[in-house]
Amino acid sequence: MKSVRLTLQLGSDTVHPMHRFVADHESFSRYRMINWNHAHDGYNVFLFHVVGDREAYRERIADLENFLTVDVTEADSEGFYVYVREEPGELGEQLIAAFAQGSLVPIPPLEYRMDLSLRFGLIGEPDDIQAALAAVPDGIETTVERVGEYRGGGRAVETLTARQREALRVARDLGYFAVPREASVEDVAAELDCAPGTAAEHLRKAERRVVERLEF
Repeated sequence: MKSVRLTLQLGSDTVHPMHRFVADHESFSRYRMINWNHAHDGYNVFLFHVVGDREAYRERIADLENFLTVDVTEADSEGFYVYVREEPGELGEQLIAAFAQGSLVPIPPLEYRMDLSLRFGLIGEPDDIQAALAAVPDGIETTVERVGEYRGGGRAVETLTARQREALRVARDLGYFAVPREASVEDVAAELDCAPGTAAEHLRKAERRVVERLEF
C-alpha cells in the first residue's frame, strides 16, 4: 500500500461556508475533521475539532439550512467539538466518491487550513490513488506533498498546533534536523516570516510535545 499526503486548494465556488467562515474569522487557529461516517441513509455524519470562538461558530452554523443535526460541545483548553449530520451537496458527493473508491482509506484528521485548502493523508493501491486524483472536481487544485509507504499514524503530531506543525515541517524540509545540520534557526524563521526567537520557541514546544507522547 502506498501513502500520500494531499492538499486540495479550494476556491470561492468549492469551499464550504463554515470553512470560509473560520478562515475569515481572526479568532480561529485550527479546524479539523477527526472522524466521519458516510451513512447509508443518504446523509453524512462528521465530527470536527475546532480551536477558536465557540459562540461565533455556533451562531454561524445555525444560519445554514442543510444540516439535520448540529451539536457544539462546551469549550475547554483544547477547543471544542462539533457533531454534524447533513445532506451532502453535489460537490461533497463528488469528493466522497473520489476518495472512497477501491482500496482507498483517508487518514484522519482532515485539516481545514486558513488559506482555504484541505490537507489529509490517503493510503491505498497506486492505481486507485491516481484514479482518485483524476476524479477530483474541476475548480479544486490538487497537490501531492509526499509519497511513500504507510508507517502508521502520528498521534503525537496530532497534539501540535498548526503553527508548531508548520515549524517542524519547514525545519525538516530545510535540513534543520539533518546530520550534519543544513539549516539554522534563522533559516527556519525566514521561511516562517517570524523572529528567530519565535521560530526557536515553536520548535522547542513542538519537540517537547512529540517526545512526551512517544511510547518507548
